[in-house]
Amino acid sequence: MKRILLACFLFTATATVSSIQRASAQTVTATSFSATVNQMDTYIGSGNMPMAQVTFDTLNRMMKTVLAVTKSSISTAPTPGDKATYQAILSNQAHIYKTIWGLKPDLSLNRAALHAKLTEFDLTIY
Repeated sequence: MKRILLACFLFTATATVSSIQRASAQTVTATSFSATVNQMDTYIGSGNMPMAQVTFDTLNRMMKTVLAVTKSSISTAPTPGDKATYQAILSNQAHIYKTIWGLKPDLSLNRAALHAKLTEFDLTIY
């Protein structure tokens, strides 16, 4: 009896966490990401570096969410072909993310490159 209850509890907890992760991850859209990129670029252009940094932090959370969605898509892919597609997307996203992270220390100096890479990341959101 205890085993059955434990199994039911674990199944419920897993299903709940999975649905919560997907629900929060789905709030990052290409449109919302692009708008946030443009907002950060405006802050940098106007010299408002504190707000640019806050906006970059928001973008960083958004990118991590997108990466998590892609990882989840890999693990739940219905076919090996779909899994390979998501793995390629994740590899591309991770490479772009790493480049963006390298540009982070000087938002003003790296403004153009940062905007270009963030736009490139935006194109990988599905």
